[in-house]
Amino acid sequence: MLFLFTLVSQISIAQKPVVALTSDKKELGVNEHLSFTITANVEGSMKIDFPVEFEVDLNVMHGMEQKMDPSGKIKTYYYMQQTGAFKKEGTYSFYAYTTFRNKVYRSNKITIKVTEASEEDNKVNSNDPVFGFIQCKKTSVYEGEPILLKAKVFSYINIEYLEGYSDFKADISMEEHSFPNGRVEVEQTRVNGKDALAFEYGKQLLIPVGTGKCHIKPFEMALRCHGSLFSKTMRFRSSGLYINIKPLPGNAPKDFIGAVGEYRLSQKSPTKEIKEGEVFTLELVIAGVGNLHNSNAPKLKLPKGCSIYGDPERIEDIEFTESGAEGMITYRFNIQVLEDHDLAFSAPSISYFDPEKEKYITIKGNSFNIHVLPDKSFNPVVLTDPASGTHTDMVDLKTQKTATSETKTKSSSKSKLWVGIVAPTSLLGLLFVFLAVRKRKKKETGKIELSETDELPRTPVFLNETKAEIPVETIDYWKDAEKHVEDPSIFAILLPKAIIQRIEQCEKCNFQSREKAFDRLLDTNPEIAKGLREIIEMCDQYRYGFGTEHLETEKILAHAENLLSQLPS
Repeated sequence: MLFLFTLVSQISIAQKPVVALTSDKKELGVNEHLSFTITANVEGSMKIDFPVEFEVDLNVMHGMEQKMDPSGKIKTYYYMQQTGAFKKEGTYSFYAYTTFRNKVYRSNKITIKVTEASEEDNKVNSNDPVFGFIQCKKTSVYEGEPILLKAKVFSYINIEYLEGYSDFKADISMEEHSFPNGRVEVEQTRVNGKDALAFEYGKQLLIPVGTGKCHIKPFEMALRCHGSLFSKTMRFRSSGLYINIKPLPGNAPKDFIGAVGEYRLSQKSPTKEIKEGEVFTLELVIAGVGNLHNSNAPKLKLPKGCSIYGDPERIEDIEFTESGAEGMITYRFNIQVLEDHDLAFSAPSISYFDPEKEKYITIKGNSFNIHVLPDKSFNPVVLTDPASGTHTDMVDLKTQKTATSETKTKSSSKSKLWVGIVAPTSLLGLLFVFLAVRKRKKKETGKIELSETDELPRTPVFLNETKAEIPVETIDYWKDAEKHVEDPSIFAILLPKAIIQRIEQCEKCNFQSREKAFDRLLDTNPEIAKGLREIIEMCDQYRYGFGTEHLETEKILAHAENLLSQLPS
């Protein structure tokens, strides 16, 4: 009886290592992300033997879960999760390995089929636990017309927080402008007769700079969701989107500035009286929304007797909004009066293309007159025909001094004399002078002695250059979090960064990710690591709106300070 009891107890205590490899997809397209998870009932180093065609993401997530087996016993499982994408189509089979007590244990074999993406990949199955699609108001736009894209996500499972997201990508030339994601607003809805959660994410503005059929590739997202017993990561790929980008009509007016959208023109009229030869400024302001930043300067129609002095000054006040590039551009034209008679300027005009009305719109400023006072000291630019054999007067616009250059007309005999006799003699004289000067410089250089304290610079030295090291200003996220205690939305972003920064300072290491920082902390201070992770998850849940409606910022900050103070400095 004693022998049987000892044997049974040893069998119950002994635990055979088990390693399992799973993935969230078995078939997928090229460059489509998926996640692999190694789960083992023993704690050891884990590794997945990926094929060379698989590109692994930088982030690796480690964790531990406890589950109850059918007999009611609690068992501990360790897992490691890696994500990435296959860069080539094919069928791939491979294993994972766990090293425990100097022994290597192999997992089950997993097989993944990778195919080229097709238009069928753009469809979404609304019966999946989590799915999404790309929102866009128009699927046919003109070149230069801004496009706003949003990620719309639906989930039949309760969401804890968002783990990863990839932006929209277009297959033709596009300007891309992403907007920072604020607090996510989750709403209750019904899909296919079932209750679901829905939210928007990843607003992105695209401005096409070409024409043709544009494919917006699906976005990808990973959500941490509630499972039957434990939380799990749900990674999914949305539907794709095709947008037809049309060229602008060919009947553009001559004063078209390349702007697409909706605009207005204002004008600051110059002084009404000016002296001959002086310069006055005409100011035009173009305001509106569209592709304003890519527009050209207006073209002025000047009356006879004046000219534009230099290029116009361009002053931009533009920001990118959900409607496009919005703001205004101020152009300042400097115009010089060249003749002593009054000038009548026609109204300046610009044309732009309105994509809603689908036609070119011309808008005008105001016409104005300039009374010119004569100035006898001013010498205008007079260009004469060089073939007449006279002279050309040129005016320096800054000093208003006249320089006269005579046009030399020589007979054919004098030209031959120059080419045959004078030119060779002059060349020999110049060569002699050059050699003499060069010899003299060499003698002078040999007499120059450098003092022992003088050092020649090894690299070019520029004016106002300093050799002092430029101090690098480090952001103190903890102080920033303390300043924003009254604003939970900003506090929820700053506090997790502050906690990781404090851990890095204590460990004297730059971890570059939350998971690496907590992996290190779990080895040395597991209880503190657990408490800090709970604080970060609470901030994430508030930030993304997944379950937490109120954040007690002062209480959380004090709790975090207490935990961090227990770490060795």
